[in-house]
Amino acid sequence: MQRKELEKIKPPKYRERVKEYLMENDYDFSLETIQKVYSGKRNNLVIAKAITIVFNNHMKEKLLINNSINNIANQIKNNAD
Repeated sequence: MQRKELEKIKPPKYRERVKEYLMENDYDFSLETIQKVYSGKRNNLVIAKAITIVFNNHMKEKLLINNSINNIANQIKNNAD
């Protein structure tokens, strides 16, 4: 995925989420290092993979929320008819 596309879906506090994910997997990187990898100023496969996983999870959560909202809206619409 291109960095410009990632900017469109960047989850709130993504650096903290990435750091949490890494710590759960026994890695400890600074927020600054995570930011450098995200911006392309530094290469680190472990951090890059964590960023991808966090972004993917964010998109799944967003999709679930949107689907739930749509289901509720459809139920309201159907009950109004």
